[in-house]
Amino acid sequence: MARRPRLEPRETRAEATQAFLGRAADLAAEFAAGTPPRRIRSFSEAAPDDLRPALAILSEIPDLGLVVHGPRGCGVRAPGPAPLAVTDLDQRDTVLGSGEVLAETLRALDAACPVAAIAVLGSPVVAINSDDIRATVAALGPELGKPVVWVRTEGVRSAVPATGGDAAAEALLQLVETQNGPREPGLLNLLTSTRSPELAALAGQIEQLGWRVNILPAGARVAEIALAGRAEASLVLAPDLLGLFAEGLETRFGVTRLDVALPLGAQATVAVLRRVAALGGAAAPPAPPRSPSQPLAGRRLALALPTAWGLAAAELIGDLGGTVAVLSVPHLDRSHAAALGSLAERWPDLQIHVGEGQGFELAGLLRRTAPDLLLGAGDAVVVALRQGLPAAVLDPARLIGAAAPEVLTEAVDIALARWALVRGAVQNARPGYTPGWLKRSPDWHIKQEVR
Repeated sequence: MARRPRLEPRETRAEATQAFLGRAADLAAEFAAGTPPRRIRSFSEAAPDDLRPALAILSEIPDLGLVVHGPRGCGVRAPGPAPLAVTDLDQRDTVLGSGEVLAETLRALDAACPVAAIAVLGSPVVAINSDDIRATVAALGPELGKPVVWVRTEGVRSAVPATGGDAAAEALLQLVETQNGPREPGLLNLLTSTRSPELAALAGQIEQLGWRVNILPAGARVAEIALAGRAEASLVLAPDLLGLFAEGLETRFGVTRLDVALPLGAQATVAVLRRVAALGGAAAPPAPPRSPSQPLAGRRLALALPTAWGLAAAELIGDLGGTVAVLSVPHLDRSHAAALGSLAERWPDLQIHVGEGQGFELAGLLRRTAPDLLLGAGDAVVVALRQGLPAAVLDPARLIGAAAPEVLTEAVDIALARWALVRGAVQNARPGYTPGWLKRSPDWHIKQEVR
């Protein structure tokens, strides 16, 4: 069997960075001038690995069995319904190798669960004992009579966890290759890592234009993933994690990737629908009237969202009259340069925080910028509340479609209304960081790498 090309880390493939804190104008200028300087952390509060995002994506496929090749704790981060087994490596396995343990675990999972395919995910521990996962996967596929694919998350390949999304995308493409066939006219892939009522509504609007929508991989079955290579086009709603999947469908199978902005708000949603309509020869939906309403006027917000969603949501907040003072994202790469440049023109002094799981940096930045509130991921909400800042969780999947302004406005109202209820509890809670830590500059540990 031919060896697959090496899976490049995001730093190499897309000039990604996972360590930055500073003005949007400065970072945008670095991308505009060429390759931004490589930055590292001399201390990291948390170090997310490739395995977590890969598990998050693949565990949402209900009939895909997952085998995590590593210690028992490596499998606790699978949130979805997919059957999961862990090889539970111990010290002896780590020293002597554990290829047979992996094979036995694959057979046991197949016997216990009616799965259509199995994916094997490596862990950093496997890089120590040098197990040949590829050989085991190649041997067990014919034995079990179903696709068995390798998800290349072993070792510590990248400092940017989104590389795990690339590993999952490569595994998904292997499932597509097992059942490639003739093109199916009118079939469109909607690539997403989560599902929501707003996503279903967008799929319904696309179907009204004459298309059949194949939503995947979140909630899809293996047979629906295998069908992806026969579609006419793909619309990506999770570009940070599934961009490589869309690229692979285009280069390997000729499935057109629709290059459009995320559908946040009426204008952006109609732009997406018009692109889809033009591809299928349908009548374009009318342009919506621009609303003069600015319900967020006077509000200074902090956002903590996945990168593509955070950039798009920040622009929408500006259109609604608000100001984004802080934008915290897991990583930034070349694919975000245009959106970052647009945001920097609007707010040159916007503070961009790039890093995942770095609560101290975010806490210090919020103390110094003093926004009115924070919207975003749960861990960032906890950090904000401990700093005495109103905050509310914002699920990016709810921002899909024309109702995104109402969703944002509602989230702001919730953050402010609930603040009176949680203020007392927060004041009596542990602050999370000592005064000495909080006196330091938030970018204290972010250094430019010396080569």
